[in-house]
Amino acid sequence: MSGWFKWNGVKSTDLGIYVSEHPPITYPNERAEYINVPGRSGSLAMLEGEEVYDDLTLSAQCSMRDASRINEIGAWLRGSGTVEFGNRTGGYFKARIANQVPFTQIMRGKKNLQFAVSFRCKPFWYSNDDTAVVLTSNGTISNPGNAACEPRIKVTATGDYTLVVNGCVMEVKGGSIIIDSELRDCLSADGASLANSRVTMDEFPKLDPGANNVSWTGNVTKVEIVRRVRYL
Repeated sequence: MSGWFKWNGVKSTDLGIYVSEHPPITYPNERAEYINVPGRSGSLAMLEGEEVYDDLTLSAQCSMRDASRINEIGAWLRGSGTVEFGNRTGGYFKARIANQVPFTQIMRGKKNLQFAVSFRCKPFWYSNDDTAVVLTSNGTISNPGNAACEPRIKVTATGDYTLVVNGCVMEVKGGSIIIDSELRDCLSADGASLANSRVTMDEFPKLDPGANNVSWTGNVTKVEIVRRVRYL
C-alpha cells in the first residue's frame, strides 16, 4: 500500500493518517529573471547561478478518523526535517511543514476528515542508499544522480598535502580533516571543531553526474567520501 508519507522517520499510517493523493513528481524551476529587450521578440533569461533552483511545495491529501492521538499528531507535524512519500520510495526531501493542519475540525468530531499536509521542500530529492566510498589511491568516484552533489569528504593524512576533487584544488595543512561542501565548512577529523583556516581553496568541491576524478599528493592514507547523491 502506497498511501503514506514519512515525516522525520515516522510513518503517517502509524498515527492513523492515510494518504488518498500523493503529490505528483515535480521538477523545480531554475531561479531566473526574465528581461524583455526592446526591439527583440521574447525575453532574455538571466540565471541567478549554475544549478540554482526554487523550492518545491508538495502537498499530500490525507484522511483520518481517530482523533484520540490529536496532540501527538500536532506535535509531530511541525517544524523542519525530512519527508518521504509512498509514491517515490528510496529517498527523501529536506523540508518544512508549510501549512497549518486544521486540527480544530478533527476535534469537533467530524469523521473521515479530509485535509492536506503541505511541505516546502528543498529542490533536490536525496537517495537513502548513500554509503561512504573509500579511496586509498588516486581514482574516480561516480555520482549516479542527475544533479551535482555536495559531498562530505574525510581525509586521513599526516603533514601537509594537496587534494583535488573534480578539478577543485584544496591545499591542506596539518593532517586529517573533514571538508563538508553542504555545510560550507572544514572540520577537525573528529568533527568537533572548525578547521577552515587549515584549507586553501577557491570553492568547495562538487561531484557532477557521472565519473569524477579524485587525486592527491602528500602523505594521505585514505579518502572517505559521502556523496549525498541527489536528483531533480
